[in-house]
Amino acid sequence: MRKIAYLAMDLHARHFTLAEMDDAGHFRGNLEFSTNESNIIHALKSVKAREKQLTIEEGPLTYWAAQTAHPFVNKVIACDPRENALIFKSPQKKDKVDARKLCRLLRLGELKHVYHPADDSRAIFKSAAQHYIDLRYQLVKLKQKIKATYRHWGIIDIFTASVYTIDGRGKYLELVKQIPIRNQISRLYLLMDQTEAMRKSALKAMKKLGRNYPEIAEFKKIPGIADISSHIFDAFIQTPHRFAHRSRMWKYCRLSVTDRTSDGKPLGFQRIDNRSGIGELKSLSYRAFMSAMRGNNEVRRFYLRSLERTVDKKHARLNTQRKILAVMYSIWKKGVPYRAESFSGST
Repeated sequence: MRKIAYLAMDLHARHFTLAEMDDAGHFRGNLEFSTNESNIIHALKSVKAREKQLTIEEGPLTYWAAQTAHPFVNKVIACDPRENALIFKSPQKKDKVDARKLCRLLRLGELKHVYHPADDSRAIFKSAAQHYIDLRYQLVKLKQKIKATYRHWGIIDIFTASVYTIDGRGKYLELVKQIPIRNQISRLYLLMDQTEAMRKSALKAMKKLGRNYPEIAEFKKIPGIADISSHIFDAFIQTPHRFAHRSRMWKYCRLSVTDRTSDGKPLGFQRIDNRSGIGELKSLSYRAFMSAMRGNNEVRRFYLRSLERTVDKKHARLNTQRKILAVMYSIWKKGVPYRAESFSGST
């Protein structure tokens, strides 16, 4: 029996390929099966080794497959496919070839890990937050479509929220002379109302799941951080112990700065990295900043000190956004209540 086996799974909805490599870097071959739980277990059991390490590229099936595989391997690593240029940029791209390359990267320790929660409760909470956000975006798209339809048919003066209300929409519908178009807009209104009802239901479900996490109540004490923002931050971060340093958390929230150089020379200008991470967390910090600026509080005072130091409104704002997230991260990690003095230092 071999000492260690490096395994890689190229996973699809219809079938998957399991590749194996030993500790000396010798490729041991591929196994192909149709995708289901029993076949994943059978494939992993068929590998004879004292220690088994498995990697799967992040995708829609990855969490389920990783949970299925976990009892039958020593370690499961979900990896970021965007970092695996050896695979997705190769002219020879096939499942068997991809799986073999994944084995090689796993053995060399060159994979970038994607965090997965240890149990379903956190995954379910995150899914509830994603569901709420998705319905919120769907509602925005429907409202935009309603206004665009009005304007297409010459109803331009719709710069008011009353165009969406039950009482106000009637007068706008009467302005549409074409009956078929009026009926189309009415159907859009109906779809908008149903989506709004589902959004409220999703919000209620998310808040119910959030009762299990006491840190959310502390987040809401921070100026600018509202109830929904507290739940979304908690749902996406999942645990503060996943980041070795708060700078890693800022990168996940799309608030880190890129600094690309070659031969000691800069490649372009420094800028915010928007390619990786969760854009919703960046938006959350911006909304918190804008809300806090309306009052006289510790967040506003931190911004003014930062503005005095940097003499740049954008830098001061970004510093404040990072500080808001850093304070949330800190009180959660330390398990302490929120104190206004948390904003006394610099980021």
